[in-house]
This record gives sequence, structure tokens and C-alpha cells, in this order.
Amino acid sequence: MLKNNILANFFGRIWPSLLGIVLVPIYLQYLGVEAYGLVGFFVSLQALISFLDLGLSTTMNREVALGLNTPEKKQRTRDLVRTFEMIYGAISLLIALSFFFAAHWLATDWINAEELSVDTIRLAAIVFGVTLALRWPVALYSGILQGSERQVLYNGLSIAVTTLRGVGSAVIVAFVSHTVLAYLLWQLMFAFVEVAVMSGTAWMILHAEGLRKPRWNFSLLHQVWGFSASISVNSLLAAFLKQMDRVLISNLLLLHQVGYYTTANIVYTAVSLLAVPFSSAAFPRFTALIAENDHDLLATTYHKLAQCVSFIVAPIASILLFFSYNILLIWTRSQDVAVNAAPTLSILALAAMFNSMMHIPFMLQLAAGITWIALWNNAISLTVLLPLMYFLISRFGIAGAGIAWAIFNVFYYLIVPQIMHRYILPKEKMIWIFRDTLPFIILSLLIYGGTYWLKLMVKTPFFLFLAVSAGSALYLAVCLIRYPLLRASAKDLIVNNSLIQRLRRM
Repeated sequence: MLKNNILANFFGRIWPSLLGIVLVPIYLQYLGVEAYGLVGFFVSLQALISFLDLGLSTTMNREVALGLNTPEKKQRTRDLVRTFEMIYGAISLLIALSFFFAAHWLATDWINAEELSVDTIRLAAIVFGVTLALRWPVALYSGILQGSERQVLYNGLSIAVTTLRGVGSAVIVAFVSHTVLAYLLWQLMFAFVEVAVMSGTAWMILHAEGLRKPRWNFSLLHQVWGFSASISVNSLLAAFLKQMDRVLISNLLLLHQVGYYTTANIVYTAVSLLAVPFSSAAFPRFTALIAENDHDLLATTYHKLAQCVSFIVAPIASILLFFSYNILLIWTRSQDVAVNAAPTLSILALAAMFNSMMHIPFMLQLAAGITWIALWNNAISLTVLLPLMYFLISRFGIAGAGIAWAIFNVFYYLIVPQIMHRYILPKEKMIWIFRDTLPFIILSLLIYGGTYWLKLMVKTPFFLFLAVSAGSALYLAVCLIRYPLLRASAKDLIVNNSLIQRLRRM
């Protein structure tokens, strides 16, 4: 099941990123950099207020993983979901009202626009607020599907919804109306579809014969409030950490600079998402292994997943670091975007590499119920990173935000595992550093750094393609020879994968 969940998570997470990468040039062409920057600013606000989730979706993921297959806990799980639905409904109303009353202030006092009118920005903020409110409970239903390890089903639904929403938006702005309001209205319409599909699927999974109808029971909150509260506070701090870059840029710089940064940030986010399929599958599996007190299998699974993440992320991040201009130029077909966003993308790629290495350790912390490490890390980082980012953006523009992120993630990688491994899998710390992560980082930087040096000597597109391909083949060969766990995973994927076997029999 772990293998199938990883594959499903991989396609489910990577597909939206690939789709977004394909659609960005369309949005830039028909909406313009400024309108696209406004969309990026709204997305940052969405992530910034993610703390209102209150840790409930992660809590539900854990509770479903622990209790859905235990007969005496099924009714409790269903009642807990119904209770959480009431809370999500109240938060959705709060979000819609907040955007409605803050729309004028955002349009006049915060956003620095040159082409978009105040009325357009104000109306766009209201529409986005209603859309966000409608989609808010989706996180709860996603937690149910992932906690029940129905991640193949979840990702299938997610891919379908994301494709229809994204492609529909592109069609609207290309052939119906070249305005940001048309884009947002399509998003609003599709929010109804998404929440209905996810809600219906989640309750089908929770269905059980012979049990009464679920009902809200707020007394159940006392049993989960400790874990949920820790996740909630941590989510608040993490949201500020992750989104304050675009929020600060939108206030300190012009809106088109937000557009450049959003373009670079999409690629950065795509790199980080490469680790999410593994971490999403790891969380319920780690939780079960800890509950079973199987520390040997826990350690083996931990190292295997960490190596898989490092193996995949390191070369892609290195390619983006050294060849950001070429990639942006090919992707957006805009020299203006490539010139202005390339330095920032290079720095963000380095930040994404170190950040991705921490996904598996973070899931191990959550599975073990150790939430205070991330809480203190985010709290301390926020007090340092916010003024640092403000200074660097004021001094270096959008590249300053990338520099701040690179500094943060390097220290995150160096410090947090030292603390975490004192409490869980203490004998595995040095293995994680010197076998699971650091060798991949060094190898990828050396190989693609050398490729970049060769590219400076021979400036032809074909040679660049040939050099990157040769470097990738070398990286693949070294890693597969050096790491037996990776060889076993590759063999299992290629030879024993049930989907591939079925295709062979056809």
C-alpha cells in the first residue's frame, strides 16, 4: 500500500504543478504580469490564513489513521468529523466576511497597482474571499481520505478537479475575457464542484453499517485539542514564514514585481512538492509503526523515504539553480520575465533543495506526536526572518526574498534534525545526514555546476542539452550503484508494480 500511495501522491502532487507551469505563459500573455501578480498575492493570502485550519485537517488525518479500522472507534471518528464540519463552516463564514470588509483597504492602501483599477482589485478580493470560503472544508475531507490511506482515490479526484479548474481558467481568459475577474469567477464556480465531490467521497469512506447517524459532539474536542492546538499554532507561524515574502513584496515593490516573483516561486514550489508524495504516504505509515512499537521497520522506512526524496529533488533543484534563465526563457517565452526572475529562481532552488530534505523528518515528528520542535523553530525563525526579509527585499528587490529563504532553509537543515533525533530514532541521525541527504546535495551541485561551467565555454543549445543529459546519466549511475535501497525501490517500481504488470498482460 505504501508504494501505491507514493505513486498516487507523486502524480497527484506533481500534476497540478506541471499543469500550473504549462498554464503560466497563458496567464502572463492574456492577463498581463500585473494581473497575474494580483492572483499570486491572493494565493499568498490564502496560505497566510491557513492557520484558521486550527490543525484540524492534520488531526483528522491522524485520528482516521488510528481509529477508522477499530470497530469501537468508528462511531467516534464519524462524530468527530461532523463536529469538525461545524467548525469549518463557521470559519468559512468568517473568511468570506473578512475579505468583504477588507477589500477596499487592500485595493487602496496595500496593493501598488499601475494598470488595474481600484474597483477591479476590490471586486476581485471579494470574489476570491467567497471562493476561498467555499473551498475551506476541502482540507478536512482531504485529511479523511489520506488518513484512511485512500490516497490513490484522493489523488485521482484531485487531479480531475485541478485539471478542469486550471484548463477552464485558461480557456476563459484566452477566449472569453482577458480579465482577472473572469479568471476568479471561474474559480468561484468550480469551488462548488470541488467541495461537493470531496465531501461525498469522504462520507462514503466513513459509512458503516449498523451505526447511528453522525452528530456533532464538542466534548470530543477535549481528547484531541492538545495535538490540534500545537499543529494550529505551528501552522500559523509556518503560514507567516512561507507567505510573508509575497506580502512584503506587494507592499514594498510594484505589483508587476509580485508577478515576476510569483513566476519564480511557482517553480520553487514545484521542487518542494516533489517531496510531498513521499511525506504524505510516510505520515500514516510512521504513525502505525510507532503505535506497533516496530522501531526497526520504522528506521528502515525512514531512511528509504529520505533517500528517495534526496535522489529526486537534488538534481532538479541543481538544474534550476544553474540554468534558471534558460528554463524561464523556454517556459515563459518572455525575455523580460527570464531576466527579472532568473536570479531569484536560482536562489529559491537552493532553498527548496534543503527544505525538501526536511519533509520526511517533519512527518516523523508529527507521527510521534512531537510538535513542539517545529513550533519553537518557526517561532524563533519568524522573529529573525521577518526583519531580515524586510531588509533584503528593500535592498535587493525580489532576489532579497530568495536570499532570506536560502539562509532560513540551510539553518533549518543543520539544526532541527540535531534536536529531533534526541527523541526519536537517536541512532539514525548520522545516517540521515551522511548517507540519506548530504551526499545527494554535494553530488548534484558538483555535477551540474560542472555542466554550467562547460556551458559557459560552449554556448550552443544542443551542447547544453547534451551536457545536462550526460550529467543526469552520471548522477543516476552513481546513486544507483551507491545505494542498495534505491536499487531495490527502482526494481520494485519497475518489475513488481501492479499497474505495470497489468499493462504488460494487456
